[in-house]
Amino acid sequence: MSRVQARAVALCLVINLVDGFDLLVTSFVGPTIAREWGLTPSQVGVLLSSGLAGMAVGALFLAPLADRIGRRRLTLGCLALASLGMVAASVAQDFGQLVACRLGTGAAVGAMAASLPVLASEYANHRRRGLVVALITTGYGLGAIIAGVATSLLVGSYGWRAVFVLGCVATAILFVAGARYLPESMDYLVACRPRDALARLNRILVSIGHAPVETLPETVPASRKAALDAVFRGRNAVRTVLVWIAFTAAQMTFYFASSWTPSLLLEAGMSTQQGISGGVLFSLGGVTGAVLLGLLAMRVEPRRLTATYFLVAAIALALFSVSLGSLAGALVAAVLVGLLLNGSVSGINVIVPALYPAGARATALGLAVAVSRLGAVLAPLLAGFLLQAGWTPGSMFLIFAGPAVVGAGATLLLARESLPRPADAAPVASRGSTGIAEEVATQH
Repeated sequence: MSRVQARAVALCLVINLVDGFDLLVTSFVGPTIAREWGLTPSQVGVLLSSGLAGMAVGALFLAPLADRIGRRRLTLGCLALASLGMVAASVAQDFGQLVACRLGTGAAVGAMAASLPVLASEYANHRRRGLVVALITTGYGLGAIIAGVATSLLVGSYGWRAVFVLGCVATAILFVAGARYLPESMDYLVACRPRDALARLNRILVSIGHAPVETLPETVPASRKAALDAVFRGRNAVRTVLVWIAFTAAQMTFYFASSWTPSLLLEAGMSTQQGISGGVLFSLGGVTGAVLLGLLAMRVEPRRLTATYFLVAAIALALFSVSLGSLAGALVAAVLVGLLLNGSVSGINVIVPALYPAGARATALGLAVAVSRLGAVLAPLLAGFLLQAGWTPGSMFLIFAGPAVVGAGATLLLARESLPRPADAAPVASRGSTGIAEEVATQH
């Protein structure tokens, strides 16, 4: 990889990390805000879900703008929006203002979540592309770890608002770095052909060590209707429903635990610092789980592997529910739960491409992500209302072991489904935007 390629990939990874900080910071400062403002558990649930709800809105309504204005411009615009949302949150005066700020920040993060992995994988070479995609998935976990450490260091001396200021500054710095160093998507330039597309593409090709091209290649756009038919036709309709169930279960359990772990440890009688430590260890386990699943998936069939992750995650959540009386036991359980739940989410991302014909894979995954966001948004809300209704912290972890069992069942059923034959890709296969730039870069 050339220096320009490595720099583009590294910048995408760092942006994703800071996005994780911006999105999950309320998991750590939420208990302090709740005490200061006298929030009820249901209000805390709304606060924790607001960023996730904004993320869903951004993924649905802002991310498609990448096809009109380019992934670079969309990313820079979202970095500016996220930075404004973080600084606005730092001066919010009441619950409603803070929720509105979190919605705006979440929308920016959701739009970038749809474009950064694609941009990073485009600039990675064949040998490192799988590694780059795996590392991208760890960004939110690493960002959450940093958010937990920052909360631990700043809240005692400067208050919870300082943590949002730190996020604003970090995001603004990345906006400046992105404006200087983040390249445009080559696939966007070739497929969408904006003004001066050929000149811009050639500048990128020269910068990464390839010869310029004289003309842009002809493209055959993929048929949206054909892709949808492939997702919902015949046996693929069954696969699609099972994927949606598994992905929703994975998102529900993961975002419940990642959002509520620090607060529930406090409810169980631990100190603020111990609650933060539990959240950090959960995120650390999540990073490890995603990387470990990627390594194991090279040796074990991914659907059976992911089902195992789900089942063991349900057991780990049950163990978490009975370990809250012991600090050491709770912290060990937090690591294990994070490892297994984030691994389950990563496993679904690995499974989906193999279940569908080539031309329908992006559509299938996009629909699955959109549907599963419902679970991500509802889980923290549901936990808040249950806690306010008198449920104990231990019972909360036990309740959310249920979705993990459902996810295991759906994934096991997927394992019984035969994979599509190569010929099945014919009705929807096309030379769309993905990979066109790679062809341009290699044909000379």
